Amino acid sequence: MSRKIGIVLSVVLALVFSFLIIHTANNRFEEVTKTIIAARAKQHITAGSEITADMIEEVAVQEAAGKGLISPEEAVGKVARVSMVGGQNIYADALETGKALRTGYVEVFVPVDLASSACAIPGQYVNVHKVNDDGTAPVILKQVRVLHSLDNQGGGTNDGGGTLKLVDSSKPSAIGLEVPEAEAERIVYAASQKDLYLTRSSL
Repeated sequence: MSRKIGIVLSVVLALVFSFLIIHTANNRFEEVTKTIIAARAKQHITAGSEITADMIEEVAVQEAAGKGLISPEEAVGKVARVSMVGGQNIYADALETGKALRTGYVEVFVPVDLASSACAIPGQYVNVHKVNDDGTAPVILKQVRVLHSLDNQGGGTNDGGGTLKLVDSSKPSAIGLEVPEAEAERIVYAASQKDLYLTRSSL
């Protein structure tokens, strides 16, 4: 009787171990074969170009190898930080929010602190005030598009919540503004004097 019990137990244990081995193997196979959809460049994309749907295509990438890649939906409308070649998978850190510079405009980086920044993030619009010694601060440019918002280390400050994060609030950060070429000279001068203050605007 004990011999029969031993045989039954051996069979049961063998079945259990077989099940565990097969289950583990299946899980590993699923992990290896699981894919995500990422964006891939269909053509050469120059740095500073706005990504459009016809520039990219979908590609299936193993999930384990897809860390940092961006989906086609997320890529469209963003701007390339670096040039890319056709067939290159696109990583999120190779793109930035905001649209490319318009013709006839330049980008001017304005030093700000937390208050004077209007907590502006790329894609928003601000009015630019010049702070004068006589106690006035007239608007010198209206509805200016924000292209970049940088902390003291040169990193982007868009945390998804619409706030400006400073590494050290006692030191100025910088807001990149899309300024008409004709206005660039006076904005640059005022920025060099740290006389500019931004307020949030809408179109």
